[in-house]
Amino acid sequence: MSLFWRVFPWDPDVKEGNPFSASYIPPTTGRGRFDLPPDCSPVLYLAESPEHAIAETIQPWRNRPLRRPHLLRAGRPLALVGVQLEPDEASRLLDLCDPRTLRHSRLNPERIASRHRHRTQSIAASAWDSGHVGLRWWASFWGDWQGVVLFMKRTRRGLHFGEPEVISRDTPALHEAADALGMRLAM
Repeated sequence: MSLFWRVFPWDPDVKEGNPFSASYIPPTTGRGRFDLPPDCSPVLYLAESPEHAIAETIQPWRNRPLRRPHLLRAGRPLALVGVQLEPDEASRLLDLCDPRTLRHSRLNPERIASRHRHRTQSIAASAWDSGHVGLRWWASFWGDWQGVVLFMKRTRRGLHFGEPEVISRDTPALHEAADALGMRLAM
């Protein structure tokens, strides 16, 4: 199993698959770097480490003190959850961190890292058209953090969500993420 991480607003009283549960996948907005067109498949963005998942969530407050309200969304606490992907499905990810994959796919790193969504979303569409279950790429923060986007219509059965943990001052990955982003905890 491949283990990835996700941060989401959690309500422990809702049923799985509903908003504010670990397994809820919001509809695609088209604003994400590797979103597919709405008629294709919803996508799920994940990180390969807990600190990267948290950093993606708190980065709007980069270089500022991190306060308790920054760990809330829609009035609910943010939680961290591990997401496991079956090995056979993980092997069908398009690995954009692999130079051989880039050569074979004729992709330049600057296209993958582009801030222009039409460029990056066309990469996701090509991966979808080629039968991949998603793709892997490096984070915009640092090259040693990688993210994964899953095409949900191709991975739903191979996903297993762990037990969510509310992110608090005591969460070690929060300290690592805040430190990496130049944030001090003011909670």
